[in-house]
Amino acid sequence: MAPRLACHSPISYNSPPEALFEVAVSVSVSATAWKLSMEKRPREALGSGKPRGESRWAELTPELLALIFSLMPADVLARTMSFVCRSWRDVLAEPYSWSVVDLANWCLRVERTDVIDFVVGHLVDRSRGTVRRLSVYYLGDSGFAHTALLYLPTPFTHVSCRLLSKLEMRESFVTDKMVKEHANLLSNLTFLDISYCANITSEGIEALGKNCKNLALLRRSMSPPGITRENGLPSMVDEGEAMAIANNMVGLKQLELSYGKFTNNGLVAILTNCTALIYLDIVGCRNVQMTGNVELMCQKIKTCVYTGYKKDISSDDFSTDSPTDVSSDQEDEA
Repeated sequence: MAPRLACHSPISYNSPPEALFEVAVSVSVSATAWKLSMEKRPREALGSGKPRGESRWAELTPELLALIFSLMPADVLARTMSFVCRSWRDVLAEPYSWSVVDLANWCLRVERTDVIDFVVGHLVDRSRGTVRRLSVYYLGDSGFAHTALLYLPTPFTHVSCRLLSKLEMRESFVTDKMVKEHANLLSNLTFLDISYCANITSEGIEALGKNCKNLALLRRSMSPPGITRENGLPSMVDEGEAMAIANNMVGLKQLELSYGKFTNNGLVAILTNCTALIYLDIVGCRNVQMTGNVELMCQKIKTCVYTGYKKDISSDDFSTDSPTDVSSDQEDEA
């Protein structure tokens, strides 16, 4: 029997996100429990009779089901949901059900780039170029290239994912070469997380900045650098990434650069050119000295997070809480 919709109030396309999320959690739990119960039933009983309760979902339109599914992890959708009932299977066969591909938790469990690249390519293919958000870890060059330019066997053509506006690929192995080859296909990006991507350098960041003119949020946090001196100074100084951001991402509103290797020169360049900044995270940037002109420029930003900054960052003017992603509203409008 298909699971019941565990919701106490009517759900519509205009329902608040909290209500839809509650339904999504309930659907995920119910569907998983249902699948487990089916696996425990005798084989001869599985094919007997029609599944009861499928009509319970008749009140939900395909668009509403797709909206609920978009709040759920993509691996759960692929492994479980299509087996619950016909209406779910029909909805999941449509490209619009895969506009959000969230595989972050699954990637952390798998930890195999080859498998992750294959699954990402398969799910992006299902979207037929309509994916708007992709969230992964440990992505490789193959998965990145497939995301930017997918191949459609019918009618035998390539389609770019120009609708992709939010890309999170933390701790991935994508290289500068692949970024430079495909950055022009990601022009609609407003949110980009390339934290801990060691194979992406200032060259890749420059290519992204030149092609992604709508970028409003960049996360580029890195691991703490090696310490080689007794006084605790970092072992390396590099202004390249800061300059690439300052010269090519002037429209940024939120910027996270934890443990960056730049100095005051790179920070001043960012603060001078990126005049729309309202949130800046430079925690762990030990080459930065919060004095003089740098301090005055940081005070003009609504939220600035910096290790050891003399102004209380938990006050009304400064907060360690990450603000709401500026790209969210833009995605909703799209």
